[in-house]
Amino acid sequence: MKYKFWDVSRDRRKAPVTKSDRLLEWVALFIAVVALVLTGVLYAKAPEVVPSHFNAMGEANGWSGKSIYWIMAVVFVVGMLITAAAAYNRKMVNLPIRLKEPVFYRQIGLIGRMCRIMTLSMGCIWLAVILSMSSGFLGIPSWACAVMFAASLLLMLGTAFFYTLKIWWIGRNCN
Repeated sequence: MKYKFWDVSRDRRKAPVTKSDRLLEWVALFIAVVALVLTGVLYAKAPEVVPSHFNAMGEANGWSGKSIYWIMAVVFVVGMLITAAAAYNRKMVNLPIRLKEPVFYRQIGLIGRMCRIMTLSMGCIWLAVILSMSSGFLGIPSWACAVMFAASLLLMLGTAFFYTLKIWWIGRNCN
């Protein structure tokens, strides 16, 4: 029988988890709890219509009802849960790299770390989004929220790029 991606019976090897990996998980959990509490507080204080779409300069150009706070919370919690689960199940991560047996544990350890950092950056993106939706009645400058969003997005993209190259390089030089 040909090996299929959903068949996990042959792959019992677990990714190594370090103290820094646990710290990343706890920080991501803290950011998620803060964002959930902040979502509840901002929902209670928000007017009936809030900005929900922004241009590149951080200025609102789309509006929604205030229930968009909880819709965004669900979307980001699900996204954070998926990336957090991918840290423990390497088959959820589809990298264009062949994992090599001599350095397998180093490579899957790096895949796990990449997923943990992406979970953390997704939480930062969530905070930036809810703060930009609330910038009008909180008095936060819209450019500050746009900068926070851009920095979080660059962290996520940079993490994916850096760790993909690092995993490839380790596998390439493992003879």
